[in-house]
Amino acid sequence: MKILLPHVLVMDPKSPHHGQTVDILLEDDAISAIGSNLDSSGAEVLESARGRLVSPGWIDGRARCGEPGHEERETYRSLAEAAAHGGFTHIAVMPSTSPVRDSRPHIESLQQSTSGYPVEFLGIGSVSKNLEGEQMSEMLDMLEGGAVAFSDDHASIRHPHLLQLALQYAADLPTHIQSFAFEKQLCPTGQAHEGPIALSQGLSPIPSLAESLRIQRDLMIHAYAGGHLHIAGLSTAEGVDAVRAAKAQGQQVSADVAIANLVGTEADIVGFDTTYKLLPPLRSTEDQEALWEGFMDGTIDLVVSDHHPMDTEAKDCEWGLAQFGAATIEQAFGWYRQVNPSHEALERWVDAVAHQARALYHLGDCEIKVGMPADLTLFALDGSAEGQYSKGVNVPTWTQNGRAVGTILGSQITGL
Repeated sequence: MKILLPHVLVMDPKSPHHGQTVDILLEDDAISAIGSNLDSSGAEVLESARGRLVSPGWIDGRARCGEPGHEERETYRSLAEAAAHGGFTHIAVMPSTSPVRDSRPHIESLQQSTSGYPVEFLGIGSVSKNLEGEQMSEMLDMLEGGAVAFSDDHASIRHPHLLQLALQYAADLPTHIQSFAFEKQLCPTGQAHEGPIALSQGLSPIPSLAESLRIQRDLMIHAYAGGHLHIAGLSTAEGVDAVRAAKAQGQQVSADVAIANLVGTEADIVGFDTTYKLLPPLRSTEDQEALWEGFMDGTIDLVVSDHHPMDTEAKDCEWGLAQFGAATIEQAFGWYRQVNPSHEALERWVDAVAHQARALYHLGDCEIKVGMPADLTLFALDGSAEGQYSKGVNVPTWTQNGRAVGTILGSQITGL
């Protein structure tokens, strides 16, 4: 099967064709030719791609699916459709399902259940059995079964010794340990960022200290144990400073920021709309500025959707009873562009979701050049995501300024 993408603008800082408007010919699930006015004989010409931007397929570094256990919130199928229409060809899914994805059969079941979908699911296994933070899971077994990383998600890794053992165990393996930057014991009933908005609305606070305290602990353990530590969910200026200092000292540390924390602030929770009840919480404008600075200078490696779809029962209630999380995977790029429409920010987005995410999850290179796999995202720098494919009812209404147009993964074409 031959496919021609006519007159597309390459947006890939690693590609020799970066910034060029070209035709791209795909054949046998790979890029076979790149140039001007390519011969379209025998090819399916995707006119809907004309004039669009193209980059290597985007990877969402952290998302959640209701299946198994909460299919009313999201199924594998609905998540795959939502991700593809959001521009992602791969999604790293967290292990916080029911049952917990804490063994090789669970990892293999994920792969079998999602085979043939328009996106590839990357299974993240749990660090501890059943996310209880007590006994380390069989990480090597899961890795051999297809897991790409390990995390206890929002349950975090509360026991220091468990984190030490996990880092030491994984140090010589092609993987990493993720730790959510949140010390829950400091604010067990926390509901929103500790600031004037939470105070005025009578909401129990989540101080910045809850993040910096956990990050400092984890970085000290990592300096002792070695391995690769990934700090998930940076949301504060103090957190950015801590990661920047650790990298400067040569520690093998990476970090991500959720799209919501780049786009929203504590002002969004005025009015008690539970859509904006998130973990990490939406922080101050000063924190948001520090996150952007950290992302643009490379201190923060990835921007992730942190997709967390919920059903009506989980969100249509008073703030204190509502679950944390927002459904974000379809609109992430448009929100990002609205806040920072600069060319520098666009290149940084592509570098993060197309290249740094692949490096983090050991997926190999993918560039816009002849011989590389047909793993592409096409997008536009205006408009908004159309429709909704996620089952999540908790989609924020931030303004968008850009959208994914379609994806190509092997022979799977979505949206074009």
